[in-house]
Amino acid sequence: MRIEYDAGTALSIMRGNPVRGWVSGKPDRMARDRLTTGSFLNLDHKPKFAIDPSWPIFTMGSCFARSVENVLMSRGLPLVLKGHGAPAEDFDSWSDATQRGGGAAAGELSRGALNKYSVRSMNHELKRVLLNESYPDEGMVELAPDQWFDPHASGLRLLPRERAFANRERLAAASARIKDARICFFTLGLTETWLDSQTGLAMNVHPGVNWLARMPERFRFVDYGYDATLTDMLEIIELIRTHCRADMRFIVTVSPVPLGATFKDADVIVANSGSKSVLRAVTEELYRRFDYVDYFPSYEMVMNSPRALAYEEDQLHVSRDMVAAVMGAFQRFYLEDVAQRAA
Repeated sequence: MRIEYDAGTALSIMRGNPVRGWVSGKPDRMARDRLTTGSFLNLDHKPKFAIDPSWPIFTMGSCFARSVENVLMSRGLPLVLKGHGAPAEDFDSWSDATQRGGGAAAGELSRGALNKYSVRSMNHELKRVLLNESYPDEGMVELAPDQWFDPHASGLRLLPRERAFANRERLAAASARIKDARICFFTLGLTETWLDSQTGLAMNVHPGVNWLARMPERFRFVDYGYDATLTDMLEIIELIRTHCRADMRFIVTVSPVPLGATFKDADVIVANSGSKSVLRAVTEELYRRFDYVDYFPSYEMVMNSPRALAYEEDQLHVSRDMVAAVMGAFQRFYLEDVAQRAA
């Protein structure tokens, strides 16, 4: 959607914008100075709407979405996915020594299984729970005798049928909680995706390179571009406003967590930049089209903060302090306005 206005309007907007300049403006407001403080980036943001702290929130997206959830819950906001997930013992990260898996302790449920990395897999999951779409074997794959792989979850190991299907039911029930939400927070992660050619479904995760090599005809790689990704997001928004709430509001952002590895013939840094650029362009288009969709610039906050502060040592996961800074900004932008307006 094109933005266009006359020169007078453009000049008025520019003059009223204190953060318009990269190397011009007040010393603490120009981009050059804010980018060189040596601390977390401070951004200006004008939200389209404020969030009432009583509104139930549904989050969907990559592992960054889970970090967002943790901060939201710590600040007392009603998260509809609280208490949902898969047993810690069923994660491939489970350790008998530490008695932990998926970031949770033995006997607990981890929301890590709910991570969604591609927009197409998000679309499938929501159609499953809102349109009651059914798939053979719930879309799961028996890779070996009684060893089931759930390509629509994240981080789960191969499990016997009974346990695998029980988890699939748990995760579908969690996704269905979107019906109780008042606002949705979507974090878009990747464009690189794998398809199961037998079911026609986009998988959230692939079964591992060894299984890909053993079953090359069943699994296919695809990197979705702008048009397909935008179409998926438009379908998701329409689906939710039709089957959940007609007045549902959305906050969208792009995950700053990069590709772990690319399946394209490109440097992973270049492949990641291309993928994130597509997702950022899609979120911008949604922001421009709909007054009930807002873009929260967490991606820019992380990517333009000093990397030593913004990321863990693996240079993959966002640091806790960075997440706290991002969510502190989120609270100022979306929650404190409510109190100020009520005062």
